[in-house]
Amino acid sequence: MKEREGNQETINYSLIVKRNRIDHKLSVTANGGGHAQAQAEDIARALRADSFALLYEETEPSDVSELFRKLAYSDFSRTDCVLWEGKFTNNTPAFYVLKTRYYVRRIIRDYLDIGNDVYVKMTCGKKECINPFHNSYKNMKAAKTTGADWNLALAFASQGVPVSEIAKALKVHRSTIYRILNHERFSSRSSS
Repeated sequence: MKEREGNQETINYSLIVKRNRIDHKLSVTANGGGHAQAQAEDIARALRADSFALLYEETEPSDVSELFRKLAYSDFSRTDCVLWEGKFTNNTPAFYVLKTRYYVRRIIRDYLDIGNDVYVKMTCGKKECINPFHNSYKNMKAAKTTGADWNLALAFASQGVPVSEIAKALKVHRSTIYRILNHERFSSRSSS
């Protein structure tokens, strides 16, 4: 069925994602076949699906379908909170697909392909808000540093600056700097 999204005509598709011989059908709204295919790939990656199939048929939209539609069209205001109306697990917006629990903020991170080693922290203070503009993306779960601070710490360390001086410059504890350096050493060893 064709509809309108802003100034463009949209088409509704069905996406079947599969993992471990379990499948789930989602509604996908797109501007055409190429846009639908790109969305299907992004959704399958975010859900860690083994495979997917895109069908030219309409499926009833769900909370999860609506989340992916809003992400595909960047349908979020920078200022207004977008409150999750689905389920919560551990006081965090979540949903269940493919017999797996997914936390909404983590799915947004994975859909946007920000990186698996990035921790998502909400900045607006509302536990039910899922607006990606209200998230802060940090390198470690307990990170007190930003990505720029992380790179600066590594640059200082490569120049031989003592850990205590780096910690003082970045206004964090020495143990935070040690974690950054150890994480970097481990990452470089495992990638070689």
